[in-house]
Amino acid sequence: MAEVQHAYRYAGASALDDRSGPHLALVTSATGALPTSHFFEGRVHQPRLVADALTAVHLIVGSRFFTPPNMLAKRIALADPVVTSGGGVLRFEGFSACCSAYIRVDLGPEGYAGEVTGKGTTNVDFNAPMRAALARVRDDHGLGLSVGSGELTLATSNGSVTERKVALPERWVRGMLEVQAFQAGMTPRLEAGSVESLRFLRALPRASTARTPLWIARGAAGLITTTRAVEGGVRVTDSTRLRVLEPLLPGVRHLRVYADPSNQASAWVLDFDGMRVSLVLSAETWRGFSGEGQSLYALMRLGNAGNHSVLDRVRAQLNWQHLLRVDGLALSTGLPGERVADALHALGASGLVGYDVAEQGYFHRVLPFDLSGIEDAHPRLAAARELLEHAAVHLDDGAVFAATVDSDGGAHRVRAVDAEIRCTCPWFARHGAERGPCKHVLAARSAWEARA
Repeated sequence: MAEVQHAYRYAGASALDDRSGPHLALVTSATGALPTSHFFEGRVHQPRLVADALTAVHLIVGSRFFTPPNMLAKRIALADPVVTSGGGVLRFEGFSACCSAYIRVDLGPEGYAGEVTGKGTTNVDFNAPMRAALARVRDDHGLGLSVGSGELTLATSNGSVTERKVALPERWVRGMLEVQAFQAGMTPRLEAGSVESLRFLRALPRASTARTPLWIARGAAGLITTTRAVEGGVRVTDSTRLRVLEPLLPGVRHLRVYADPSNQASAWVLDFDGMRVSLVLSAETWRGFSGEGQSLYALMRLGNAGNHSVLDRVRAQLNWQHLLRVDGLALSTGLPGERVADALHALGASGLVGYDVAEQGYFHRVLPFDLSGIEDAHPRLAAARELLEHAAVHLDDGAVFAATVDSDGGAHRVRAVDAEIRCTCPWFARHGAERGPCKHVLAARSAWEARA
């Protein structure tokens, strides 16, 4: 398995300091020189709730809901959560080891007393002692939160800086990019209050049913599950992935569930006063987000010279905003809305923006990884570029999209049928368009757009 090398540099370990009242210090990592200030300094208004939310992040990052047979004996290095500070919002996000579950905690200005003193994205050190400390937090004791290390300069001067190299699985990083594309295509499906949500979650199967899809729908008495497809319902497999939300439900204002049009992914969003928790699940646990291809078109466009100016103009507007909308960026750049939307999709595939499904908009962040080789590392993307380089794509004349692609010792037909681009290759026969385009469709569409 390909890996992305990244050196984590921590000025000590994250810890809970009880000397002057509970104070949670999250030690961050930097790719270059160590940071000299905090991203954030303040106290949260709901200590126990915030502690439970951060514990949920820790649990997802430390979980594996599916293990391929060829990996049973291989130890997988776990990645630390990513934290983004900007626009007054502090975000913690991470992936499960199998890439089938993504979680993000957004702490807004209404959820804390203090100020954000820096803008940026980095990694935080979440360890076993940290989880134990979070379990001891109580509302009556209060909780101060600082992202960064106030003792960094002292720690650096006495040589106490700890350096830890971690080999991040490439698929984990790709998953962080793909999940943005799925969320951007989601729409609201279901909504429930605190009591109904808790009752529903407690009624879910306790044992893993990873191969049995369930449909979540609205029934006469509230949310229900069924093994039959339901119009307007949400498809989920292995409902044990939702268990991480159970401790949070008693204090939730409401639960909203989102899904993409073909029910290939779902997002479960809990809203609180000043905080939001989003859990995004892939259709099946064996189908981690890293193996999907929703961002392939956007990544392909990154290499097209005709789109460089559009990407550059939209990228120039990024300044750690907590919410980026297409209409606002279209106004500030003078670009058509569809071009802005396409640019944001491409930037999301590059890790420069994340997507907030509840706000239906993007936010600026830069993943603290070396992403220079991620685009070419995707097999279908690399294969499509190779097809173009070898002039293997032969477009038909006329206004209707159609092409013949020479590949693997044969020729495959790519054409538009009923608003869907289809291919005669075996890969498309197995997956259709649900997992993104095959290499032939990707190459043919890129050639068509270049000719247009």
